Amino acid sequence: MIRKSSGLPPRVYAKHSAYYLVTLSNKWVRLCSLKDGLPAMYRALAKVADAELTRELMPGVISRWYDAKRPEWADKTADDQRRIADQMAEAFAEFDPSQVTTPVCAKYLGGYATTKRTYNLHRTMLRQVLAFAALEGLREGHNPVDNIPPKKLEGRHRVVTDDEVRRLKEAAAQQPRNGHALVQMIELAMLTGQRIGDVIKLRWQDVTDQGLMIDQGKGQGRTKLLVKWSPALRAAIAACGRGGDKIGHVLKSERGTGYTYGGLRSSWERLCERAKVEDLHIHDLRGRAGVDAMLDDDGEEDIKAAQRLLGHKSEGMTRHYVEGKYHKRVKPSR
Repeated sequence: MIRKSSGLPPRVYAKHSAYYLVTLSNKWVRLCSLKDGLPAMYRALAKVADAELTRELMPGVISRWYDAKRPEWADKTADDQRRIADQMAEAFAEFDPSQVTTPVCAKYLGGYATTKRTYNLHRTMLRQVLAFAALEGLREGHNPVDNIPPKKLEGRHRVVTDDEVRRLKEAAAQQPRNGHALVQMIELAMLTGQRIGDVIKLRWQDVTDQGLMIDQGKGQGRTKLLVKWSPALRAAIAACGRGGDKIGHVLKSERGTGYTYGGLRSSWERLCERAKVEDLHIHDLRGRAGVDAMLDDDGEEDIKAAQRLLGHKSEGMTRHYVEGKYHKRVKPSR
């Protein structure tokens, strides 16, 4: 059975559980399965040589923008951006870039107004996509997103306490599966100060006589770090290798495979629930490591030490990162 929906582009039909494009030469080109959804259909349509109409619609522009940007992103960032791109392609399915005005942008972004960070992510992508469309000659004039200010984000001041770390490790150790790896993940994140994506990416060839070799997967320049050995870091790495071959990923599941960020984040949320630790993001472990690196035994601040560990390009970025996460030492008035 052939179905023609008013929501489909010209010459696109639903037939036998799939989307098809009928070319000008009357050839039926399969795009994707119906269950894959409209965003997948528009991505496939944008890649069909005969679909010049779709090339000039927003879903096609979004797809080309994504393909152009993809080499700049780590895998986690690419997955996050793909989800936003799919949502945007569906929302602007019938628009060409010249029809995307400031009121249209404001209406779209209004759907994310209650979640400031998500709102800003969508705003940033929409602005970049429209700038990309201008470079392709598909729109003229100023970028309509520029008239819409971003949401102001409050700094996150949450820092994990020693007691919470203890409870998290105890809860992880009681897990019948993969508990050992979760304990070591917490240890490595707090000792190295690296993003979780970089921690789970560590492989045994990165363990050297001098320390851990880390290529940060986020940020401009892809910072390379050597985290030198400390007794605690040596013990944590030794625990990771206990009882197994030192081949492949340092952190392994019971099946012997590395972790994905999505799977580890789900495990983290369940772990926090069991440990009765509230409002703690997995990224907060990195914040605690930055604070620990900055403060010496007397509580004196060494912002350069924190900057080196976190791999930030500027001291200002590090100050913004650790601000509000510790009590500053001051002298009494007399």
